[in-house]
Amino acid sequence: MTDRTASLDLDLIARLHEALSVPLVLHGSSGVADAVIADAVRAGMTKVNVSTHLNGFFTRAVREKLEADPRLVDSRKYLAPARDALADEAARMLRLFALAS
Repeated sequence: MTDRTASLDLDLIARLHEALSVPLVLHGSSGVADAVIADAVRAGMTKVNVSTHLNGFFTRAVREKLEADPRLVDSRKYLAPARDALADEAARMLRLFALAS
């Protein structure tokens, strides 16, 4: 999912959190907006999978670099900015989760 318009049943998350003694995991969070993810964490979501979301940042950075210079063949020249883009977004999301918990 590339847009971030998915909704979550926050009341159900809260009820499950109260009723169960296991961690709640959100799979497929790439379609969920930041504010909704933060609400889910506050409702009791323990783990949020963000791989697809982060992959998008990595891939967009690679594409931008290669489109800017189609002759580029040294992978270090396009993978380093991609890693930086992914790391920046991962850090931002960790701050979001920390503020919500």
